[in-house]
Amino acid sequence: MTFAAISIGSRAVFDMANPVKIKINKVEDRSPEERKEWRRNYLTRKATRKTARNQRVRNHISNLRRTLLAETSSADATEKAKAPETLKRMYSALDKAAKVGVIHKSTAARRKSRYNALVKANA
Repeated sequence: MTFAAISIGSRAVFDMANPVKIKINKVEDRSPEERKEWRRNYLTRKATRKTARNQRVRNHISNLRRTLLAETSSADATEKAKAPETLKRMYSALDKAAKVGVIHKSTAARRKSRYNALVKANA
């Protein structure tokens, strides 16, 4: 089976032996009802992706918070020594979450302030 290439401008179009007969409707070619349904489905898929992403970020922050609280309340000196490093990771996670809109920037600033005070009080 051979395919002959036909040059059209800067692209090569291949003449296929068995052309595929699938018609894909563009959004512009659909009826108003089909457009509404397509848009509704599109927004549902988009919201699902964003919700999953936001939940992962919130879980990450929550896990860091639990780690930080455990390290600051520990009686072990080696655990307390790990708290500043965890606080640094917490700052980064909060800043990233605020940057992309998972949490508000004031919420991130408030939490950073409180966690910093906690680490300093238990140092």
